Amino acid sequence: MESPADILKITNLSKSYPIHKELALPVLQGIDLTIKAGELTAVMGPSGCGKTTLMNLISGVDSADSGSIMIRDTEITTMNKSQMAVFRRSHIGLIFQDFNLMESLNVKDNILLPLFLDNHSQYGEEMFQKICKILSICDITDKNITDISGGEKQRTAIARALINHPQIILADEPTGNLDAKSTKDVMEYLTDINREFQATLFMVTHDSYAASYCDKVILLKDGKVLSVLEKAQNSRKIFLEHIYEFLKQIGGE
Repeated sequence: MESPADILKITNLSKSYPIHKELALPVLQGIDLTIKAGELTAVMGPSGCGKTTLMNLISGVDSADSGSIMIRDTEITTMNKSQMAVFRRSHIGLIFQDFNLMESLNVKDNILLPLFLDNHSQYGEEMFQKICKILSICDITDKNITDISGGEKQRTAIARALINHPQIILADEPTGNLDAKSTKDVMEYLTDINREFQATLFMVTHDSYAASYCDKVILLKDGKVLSVLEKAQNSRKIFLEHIYEFLKQIGGE
């Protein structure tokens, strides 16, 4: 049984995609991972190693061939699409590379959208104000999405991911469309969010600099966990050097 501190437990997870009638491409092969509540975790590895597939399975967008995914005490691999959609909206926060914001809504309404969908919008104002203050977006909440910068869009997306008090936040290349300064800002904001709300972040990234803000980096290769790098007591700068060195050895980013 998983520890009460475990927020995500993945056991013997496998996924293949059919190529021809009798031939399938194995993408994930027997993945075992445990993520503790409050951890910032990055998943890295060469292109095609299975990073995006792993994220899709955890979010319930795709289904596994075999294995188990537990979020807290809920086994999500046995859910149908409707059950998963309800669970995802209530328990998982999602952050995307391309923001996935609705241009027909202003910043505030984009952030509150998950609450509107669950008819809980009346309960979100206090949380909304707190998140906006931490993310420094209080002065743009009435603006249209088309009138804010890329960094502001990503902070809006982070706020939206947090508004429902999710058990875990899944971020798919959250800095992929940002310049160096915005990447630094967003990762520092995510660190602040982690401290303030003890938020658990599971992030897929190609960006070693962004990964260096995390507590640990999981390295995938050929659909398997190759290694797990722990930040431990190292500074972010030293951890970044460790990430660079390891990726160089395995022919990664």
